[in-house]
Amino acid sequence: MNVNEIIKACHEFITRAPENYINKDDAIRADLVGMKIFDDPLIKVASAEDPMFIELRQPTIIHPNVMLPKDWLADAESVISFFLPFTEEIRNSNTQSYFYPSDEWLHGRIEGQIVIGLLADHLIDLLTEKGYHAIYPSGDSRFKMLEQFKSNWSERHIAYISGLGTFSLSKGLITERGVAGRFGSIVTDLYIEPTSRPYSTPFENCTTCGMCAQTCPINAIECKKGVIFGKDHPACSAYLEKLRLDPHGPNRRIRYGCGKCQVGVPCQGMIPRG
Repeated sequence: MNVNEIIKACHEFITRAPENYINKDDAIRADLVGMKIFDDPLIKVASAEDPMFIELRQPTIIHPNVMLPKDWLADAESVISFFLPFTEEIRNSNTQSYFYPSDEWLHGRIEGQIVIGLLADHLIDLLTEKGYHAIYPSGDSRFKMLEQFKSNWSERHIAYISGLGTFSLSKGLITERGVAGRFGSIVTDLYIEPTSRPYSTPFENCTTCGMCAQTCPINAIECKKGVIFGKDHPACSAYLEKLRLDPHGPNRRIRYGCGKCQVGVPCQGMIPRG
């Protein structure tokens, strides 16, 4: 399989997967039944031996115990990273209230994450059929938190290394389809020619315009602290806990989210112009 075949497979899955559309049992509101969660994904590929993976072990970046691609899969050759952008319906709905996430956004956050895992499983099945091995680190039993806000596999950092985008003041990742969406990745022993990384610094796509600081309902983002230290993660996490809803539907899913820093901003659906 080459990258074009993988892109085609991902697009077909997102279009056809019933899980990418809200079903009647899980819908928070009746009018949300059938709502599409994600648009077509962006796909990038990195070499499993890209030296940037080792850099993630710097304490100032993530943690010394971050697992490398070959820690997940000994014969790893490639890392496939994908970004699933939320539909405009979900993005725009979350601009309606300053303090509370929209029901549409909550579905994107929770049901959307399920779709991420299913897409990863789909790619793994396709690779397995062709005689290759693949791992979805974020869904693997070895995945764990190393300390607060630091895990042994970071989807955003993997996406950055793969060429999908660069970090924002709000600590999201700004792709060519913007910042509002979800990331996933798999590690495989299939060699795929690495795709381009069209930037040279970690914050290149962010103009530090400060709009995400203005849309944050608890002022957890400060421009004056700069892109590295500008977000108060503990404050953001505490606010998410306050917004956590009781279990809903037959699957008893607990929904939470905010996403205000990802909507109503220049990077909502594109790379902003400086």
